[in-house]
Amino acid sequence: MFPPEPRPRIACFHGGGSKAEIYRIQCSRLASLLDNDFEFVFFDGPFTRDAGPGVLPAFRGYEPYKSWVTNDSEGKELVDGSGYDEVGRDGIERVVKLMVQNDREHEDPVGPWVGAMGFSQGTRVVGGLLLDQQRRAASGWDANEGIQLKFGVCCMGAGTPLESEVAKHFNFEDNVVNLPTLHVHGLKDWVLPLSRLQYAKYYDSKTKKLYEVDYHHAMPWNTHEVEKLADLIRQIYKENA
Repeated sequence: MFPPEPRPRIACFHGGGSKAEIYRIQCSRLASLLDNDFEFVFFDGPFTRDAGPGVLPAFRGYEPYKSWVTNDSEGKELVDGSGYDEVGRDGIERVVKLMVQNDREHEDPVGPWVGAMGFSQGTRVVGGLLLDQQRRAASGWDANEGIQLKFGVCCMGAGTPLESEVAKHFNFEDNVVNLPTLHVHGLKDWVLPLSRLQYAKYYDSKTKKLYEVDYHHAMPWNTHEVEKLADLIRQIYKENA
């Protein structure tokens, strides 16, 4: 028998004060519904911090908890995700290297990277990857390691997209993501005002879609909402494949 066709992959990025293992559990119902469609691959942020909102007590014992950003010596956030070391193990460039490393860890063929999904702080990585991709295209730079994402999914997000290396070489007029995105907002989420600000300020009205759920600051878990989210992810991929 021939081996099954490799599934397209979605890179997944946890929230601040969480980790890949926790986010995998939080996405388990969604990933199960999309098991025939996509492979979800989960990555860890480079920085260690205390547990984020909603992580405890459910995930006590899952230390160390991770973050995608840190502050400089004066307490100012490093918006490019740098600060871990000086050999490229942080920021958007680190994320791309992790995705390429995942390619090489498989003996069998793997599916293409088609999307990125993040929760809370992880949405800043999603936005950063998409922004880096469109800026490279606009400035004539080669695609980052040949990765060409088709869409992003931002769940209960807040904050600006992470800046990448390409932004240091060109003066871009804005930091609005115009690649297709799906945004999930929780109507009971204390972060909702920041999610709405992120949605309004950093994503193009022509290419973004909003899905609101009656839930708090967590990945959708109620059956009908998870099923709807799965359908929307299938749809955004089909429309942009």
